[in-house]
This record gives sequence, C-alpha cells and structure tokens, in this order.
Amino acid sequence: QIDTLVPGYRVQIFFESGNYSKDKALETAEVFAENFPNIRYYLSFKEPYYRLRVGDFRTLIEAKGFLNQIIQIYPSAFEVKDNIYFPLEIE
Repeated sequence: QIDTLVPGYRVQIFFESGNYSKDKALETAEVFAENFPNIRYYLSFKEPYYRLRVGDFRTLIEAKGFLNQIIQIYPSAFEVKDNIYFPLEIE
C-alpha cells in the first residue's frame, strides 16, 4: 500500500499567530490525537500562522460529517480543500 496525495478535504481546527501560537498548536494537536487516535493531523506553519488540519476526506460530505462530530469541541473549525493522503492498494 502506498500513500498518494490526491485532491480532497480536511477540517481546520486551529489557526493562530503570535508568541505562543506554536505551543498552542502543539497542545491542540496532542489533545486531538488523544481524542481521535484514528484521525491523522497535519500541523503547518505559513508566516505568520500555525494551522492544524485534521483528516483525509475524499468528499466534502465526509469532511462536513466529521466537522459535525467535533464542532462542539472546536467551534471555529471549518472544512478546507486540501491535498490529502489516500492509500492506494497495490496488487
């Protein structure tokens, strides 16, 4: 099995800049990983923002479904178009 990048969706749960934004992003990632061990997260930095996106969803409907599950915990979360990792089966 090979992971390949394909167009899809993720849910962004964190987006912040400032002195402690890296620490907050890492802390958010840690808590997310504890609560959702089966969902991958992706932490990125693009001046001046740290952002945390989660999941690898093929469709907007899948992303919205997961967003509905976590919106109480992450009220500012939203779905975004992104290149996602999608496992390809190799015969």
